[in-house]
Amino acid sequence: MIVTTASGAPGHPGVYLAQPRTRTVLRPERLDIAGFVGVALRGPVDEPVRIERWSEFERLFGGLERTPGGPLRMLPYAVSTFFRQGGRAAYVLRVAPHGDEGPTSLDATARFRLTLPSGQEASLIAADEGLWGNRLVVRLHYRVDQRLEAEVRDDGVLVLPPGANAPAGSLLRLRHPDAVVDPAMRWVASVDARLPRGSPQPVRLDEAAALVAGTRAKVDVVTGALQIDDLSRPDLGGEYLGGLGLRPDHPRWIHTVLMEGRPARTDGDAAARRHLLAPVDDWSDLDFAPPPELSPIDAELIGKGGDRSPLIDGSAFFDPGFVDFHTIDEDSGPDDPDPHVGVDRMARVREIGLLCVPDLTWDGYAPVPEPPTHHPLKPLPCRCRSCAADEPQTDFHTVVSVGGGLDARNADDLDKLAARQERVVELARACGRFVALLDVPDQLSVAQIAEWRSRFDTSYAAAYHPWLAVADPVDGRAIPLPPSAYAAGIIAERESRLGLSWGPANELAAGAVRAEAVVTDAAHDNLHALGINVYRAERDGFRLSAARTLSTDPDYRQLSVRRLMTMLRLTLQRQCADLAFEPNTAELRERLRQMVTSLLRDLARQGAFAGRTEDDSFFVRCGDDLNPPESQALGRLIAEIGVAPAVPLEYILVRIARDPDGSLTVVRDGR
Repeated sequence: MIVTTASGAPGHPGVYLAQPRTRTVLRPERLDIAGFVGVALRGPVDEPVRIERWSEFERLFGGLERTPGGPLRMLPYAVSTFFRQGGRAAYVLRVAPHGDEGPTSLDATARFRLTLPSGQEASLIAADEGLWGNRLVVRLHYRVDQRLEAEVRDDGVLVLPPGANAPAGSLLRLRHPDAVVDPAMRWVASVDARLPRGSPQPVRLDEAAALVAGTRAKVDVVTGALQIDDLSRPDLGGEYLGGLGLRPDHPRWIHTVLMEGRPARTDGDAAARRHLLAPVDDWSDLDFAPPPELSPIDAELIGKGGDRSPLIDGSAFFDPGFVDFHTIDEDSGPDDPDPHVGVDRMARVREIGLLCVPDLTWDGYAPVPEPPTHHPLKPLPCRCRSCAADEPQTDFHTVVSVGGGLDARNADDLDKLAARQERVVELARACGRFVALLDVPDQLSVAQIAEWRSRFDTSYAAAYHPWLAVADPVDGRAIPLPPSAYAAGIIAERESRLGLSWGPANELAAGAVRAEAVVTDAAHDNLHALGINVYRAERDGFRLSAARTLSTDPDYRQLSVRRLMTMLRLTLQRQCADLAFEPNTAELRERLRQMVTSLLRDLARQGAFAGRTEDDSFFVRCGDDLNPPESQALGRLIAEIGVAPAVPLEYILVRIARDPDGSLTVVRDGR
């Protein structure tokens, strides 16, 4: 007999109706998250950070500012283009030159000093290296968060009223009711936490105060507040950390709060957890007690940050030395004995399905010296309207020179750039989880592009041409961008809206105002045959005309097929891992077959397969014929899965025939 109670909970001993076991459902793994590796003004070095909107990138890595005399950083423009195109999420990694110190140089990071009322010094450091840290303004305030009246007991314990917030480590400013005795600063040594919530709160002080038992003393709860203004980005509002404890035993000890935002080499939402400053060394021996008037303390800049981007070359993008690609997997990361850097670090992020390196042409440069300071006794040049020259009128037809990088028109530079791209492609092929989006080097002829193309033969890479320019929001001049940035947004938006089975092509490049190379019909014929995805100029903009990989294998020529097969493999690897160590029974094999069949059936409804029926589209075999007793005895479960991916339409043939009666017949044949 099966019985249940009214509440559904077991009552007396007996047999009860158990909840049915939840059936595992396979969900397609996301491949629309892109990884961007490049040069930025600020931000953590060699730490992949997940962002979901352009404003997060601005706050963490800086905006579209340009360094005078330096090359144009492609990373911010590429990420901006990705989100403008419709991308939803991306990981961003900032590269920097590497030396004996590691990925971050303390010499290039701004440092500050707080001189406490006790005469001791507390050192702080900017969250990451760069010139931006020199424009931080730091001030430590002392605030009175609560004003209370407390009862003084005979044993010297203060009884705070219900609702008071004064945990151990809090600083109290005590005043006698008749204000005859000067205020006294005392620390809360302990709090009786056993009392129920809402009851009076007894606290014991670290030392006795000159208070009369049985009276009611006035109590101010004093906390710290760290105000950090970032003058390099005043529009972002800086940072304010309030309610900070001034002793280590306080739950919001200032050192602990700042360390919670300390940049760490972990994957995640670092944009939400990091602070603009971090403490240096241990502050447990420092006395942060304020003066009686609670006057604030201003921090002093004792070490300026610097810009190390002129030192960045190809070595900053990859792990140094030999790399065994057979050891690459998605589980290796920041806990490795030798932490990875650049593209190799980004490749370990399991969520990315696309990889872009917009600053791969970066090759270091000689920085332009700062202009000399004007002599105070020398008259300034005239700036009146009659003497000043007219400002030039600029528009998007004026192109900003990228400068400072590898020039593909130079044979040696082209070899260096191709070698870097080969390294990226080899990494993508070894990982097998994402597709590397390559930029065809700018200013090359079709014959040179064909020679460059011959270096690659893999379905884990796709190439795009030509470079497309966007209008600079500051002065309207055209900024040439690598075409992979547009492609990443197109692929991500297309997958989110239509699914993997739809080829990521026939979409406009959002924001593109001009192309850096004219692609004729004859050139397009040759480039398409080479597997180069070309943007063609149309009335409404520049449209991506293909979605091919760089593979010579006809089965994996289409990017949608490559990504569909990758998604299926990752889905089975990641979501079926919990089936390991279960009893290898017929029930388990049948459950696996049903799970996979359900996944493929949903994909078939979305048009992912070429067959008219399920039998023509896919099959799943996991029976006893594939799992004989001798195979089961070895702990194996074998399943065979076959699919027939749908190939995107690329050509439409139109035949026009003239009938004898003079009528015209138009026959369209799409293939």
